[in-house]
Parts: sequence; C-alpha cells; structure tokens
Amino acid sequence: PEDAVCGGREGTAAERSVPLEGTVLDAMGTKAREHGTTIVVPLFLVDDAAAGSYSNAAAVIDPSGEAVGIYRKIHAVNARDSDILEGGIQPGTEAPVFDCDFGRLGVQICFDVTFEAGWDALAQRGGEIVVLPTQSPQTIRPAALALRHRFHIVTSTWRNNASVFYPTGMT
Repeated sequence: PEDAVCGGREGTAAERSVPLEGTVLDAMGTKAREHGTTIVVPLFLVDDAAAGSYSNAAAVIDPSGEAVGIYRKIHAVNARDSDILEGGIQPGTEAPVFDCDFGRLGVQICFDVTFEAGWDALAQRGGEIVVLPTQSPQTIRPAALALRHRFHIVTSTWRNNASVFYPTGMT
C-alpha cells in the first residue's frame, strides 16, 4: 500500500523518509531476484537530504533487483490543520511509463486517482498496467479509469481490499 516502507512513522517528511539505496533496495532487490518478478515499492523517499527534498514515491524494481525508475506522487495532500503537503514532500511533475518484461507499467499514488491528467498521460505513453498504492478503499473510480483507458489497474490498500481492475471495468 501507499507508504508501505515507512508506514506508521510520524513526523515531517525528513523524519519519515528513507533512501532507496541501501537497506530498502537491498531487501527488495533480493526478493525481486528470488521470485523473478518486478516489485513496486511505495515509500517516503529521500531525494536530496542536503537540499531538504523528499517525495511520496514508488520505486519500480526489476527481476534483476535493479531500480528501473521512480514515480513521485503528483497530487500530494495536506492535513486539515496544515498547509504543508504530506509533512513537507515535494510533489512530482510527471507520470512516466516503465518498460517491464510483462508490458508497460505506470504508477499513480492515492489522491492521484482523482485527477485525469496523470491517467491520460499514462495512456498516451502506452501504459498497459497501472499500479495504484493507496490509503483509499474506493473501487468505482479505478474501475471507471480502467474501462476508460483500456488498461489494467492493480490497487493495494491498508484496508484489505487490494484489487485488479480489468480494461472492461470489471474487478
């Protein structure tokens, strides 16, 4: 689910974030190699600690255990009593598509589901499967997006309702 690596940590983005290199990439890369699979790793990411740059991100790890790319959540949210986005993260600016051995993979994170621009960009770039790590249990919007853009959407949530939405809109 969203923030799977750092989930449960409190504080600012600087206090919650971890680098991809080192412990996270070593552990997830080992599992990707062990199972011969691609793993999407949602985390609060240290982009540049010296510059105070952190993101709510998802790293794509290929079957060889290498990071092939990172998606940074574009539509960060703020708490009701704050104007600071997710503890101080920097929102992403683009929706890349990653070439994987099984097809073209895109990522959207949580509140990104609400905004058409990211989904449109993934479709225009040839996305075939979109991973949606999220805190939200919603199903209607992902089903409609899968149908509209004709791709599979795979969700993973904290609330035990992870789903696969087919290009037909069915779950």
